[in-house]
Amino acid sequence: MIRGLRERSGRRRGALREAAAGGFVGSAPAAGVPARAPRRLGGGGRRAVAAAGGLLLVTGSVAGFVRTADAFDERSAVVVAARDLPRGHVLAVGDLDAALVLPGAVPHLEWSDGAAAALAGLALTHSVPAGSLVTAGMLAGPAAGAFGDRLEVLVPVDTSLVPSGVAEGDLVLLIDPGASPSGSDPGRARRVIDTLVAESLTGNALRLFAPPAEWAQWRTLPARLGGPPMVLPVPPGGDAAVLAAELNAVWAVDHQMAAAAGSPLGAAWETAGGPGLLQTVVPVDASLSASGVAQGDLALLVDPGVPLDAASGGRPRSVLRTVRLDHYRDGLLGIWAEPAEWVWWQSLAQRLGAAPMLLRVTPDADTDAISADLNEAWRKHWEQRQ
Repeated sequence: MIRGLRERSGRRRGALREAAAGGFVGSAPAAGVPARAPRRLGGGGRRAVAAAGGLLLVTGSVAGFVRTADAFDERSAVVVAARDLPRGHVLAVGDLDAALVLPGAVPHLEWSDGAAAALAGLALTHSVPAGSLVTAGMLAGPAAGAFGDRLEVLVPVDTSLVPSGVAEGDLVLLIDPGASPSGSDPGRARRVIDTLVAESLTGNALRLFAPPAEWAQWRTLPARLGGPPMVLPVPPGGDAAVLAAELNAVWAVDHQMAAAAGSPLGAAWETAGGPGLLQTVVPVDASLSASGVAQGDLALLVDPGVPLDAASGGRPRSVLRTVRLDHYRDGLLGIWAEPAEWVWWQSLAQRLGAAPMLLRVTPDADTDAISADLNEAWRKHWEQRQ
């Protein structure tokens, strides 16, 4: 019995030793006791963790420095010249830019989203190198004086389209008054030729300052238009380009109707031309044709010549070309031609010193042979008189 008790006691001690060593053989691990011991990081793993920690530390330091630097940055966004700007230059939006500087007590203009647009149109009283500050002291209205090469010019204007008149600062359309068709002159339609701000008005004249080339154009504008240009203010909030297009379309139709009603060649003449063709009406002399000429006839166009006693020495009569009188009435010949030929017709009477003559021929006539015979006879007659 005593031996049996010893054997049982020995078995219990063995089981306890096995449990203390990590669990019972052939059974699941006890609750709360891991089945295997945790692995330790090797040398490479420890270095990776240390590098990641260092990187986070550097990133945090840089971010903190940037936030601290921004908090103490006293630089301001100011207006500077985007390029070299000469004295007298009128500013445009692209001439100005922003720069971050420490201006201190130095005069400057603060930059904002609308700064360039607000300063556009002002003139510089001093030259400004690229990148230099633009200050209020170097700016003036274009009408305040002639800067640099700008010259003053007074342009008389017609304000009859505006019963209430035009006020300084109005955005206005500058309008060619046009010319009514009459006789051989087709005239021209009224149309918008420019848009500008009426910055300085002197009575019924605009006071402008412009470079020499533009100054000459402004100075001669009334003479070239046949009268002072007209002005029409753009309504507040209106679109100048849209208004100009609408007015030009209306005036073009009005002019076409007036030209058709008063055309010496009839309404069909005004619509006879094709794309790219220009019209002119040439006075002609039909005295060479005893039976007269009519629309649709074939005729020779003749240079009337110049007598011998003329200062130029004179020249014999000669045939210039053959023409079909598609548009003819009462001594007026209508011509639609491409620009180069149109110039020839337009200046013909001036070059000849008189209206060209018409000699009617039959539709089946050999115009080349007739022209050669006539030119020879007229040359001999002219030489005999000499």
